[in-house]
Amino acid sequence: FGSRPPPPTQLAPAAPRRSTAAMGKFIKAGRVVVLLQGRYAGKKAIVVKVFDDGSKSRPFGHCLVAGVAQAPLKVTKRMS
Repeated sequence: FGSRPPPPTQLAPAAPRRSTAAMGKFIKAGRVVVLLQGRYAGKKAIVVKVFDDGSKSRPFGHCLVAGVAQAPLKVTKRMS
C-alpha cells in the first residue's frame, strides 16, 4: 500500500498592517508627561521639544523633556 502525501494546508490571510503615519501627534510642547523608563521612571516632566522624525543620532521619534529631580524643592541650576 502506497502512502499519500498529506493534503496541502491553507494559510489564513494575513491581517492588514497599520501604518504609523496615520497616528495622530499627541505629544506636543508644553504637555505634562510621566516618564515610563529609565532613571526617572514615574516622574513628571514637561515636553520642551518634539522630534517626530528623529535625528541623525536617534533615528526614531523622541522628545526633549524637563523636570524637577526632587520635588518639592527649590529648582536650582545644579538640577539641570
